[in-house]
Amino acid sequence: MKKQLYIVYETDAWHTVSNRTPMGIFSSKTMAINTIVKFHNIPLEEIISNNDLQELTSKEIHKEIRKLLREELESVLQTQGYSVNYDIVICSQNEWGEI
Repeated sequence: MKKQLYIVYETDAWHTVSNRTPMGIFSSKTMAINTIVKFHNIPLEEIISNNDLQELTSKEIHKEIRKLLREELESVLQTQGYSVNYDIVICSQNEWGEI
């Protein structure tokens, strides 16, 4: 079985390749997603306004933000609609030298 690597990039609102900054390389999708959810630089007010979370307490807002980011990353391997976004690129260990 080919070993896969998950490369996390921080990027702009348009996912411009020239504006991608490598943020880490992970051995599992779960580790990549957990790291983004924990250490993201997406302005909280963007997430709150995009998802109508104004009525929640601070603790509830942070919990909901983690849930929303995790769901988005699980389904499409990227965040969308924020000034700061994240992409997860999957490559096999054999392709590593080509990146």
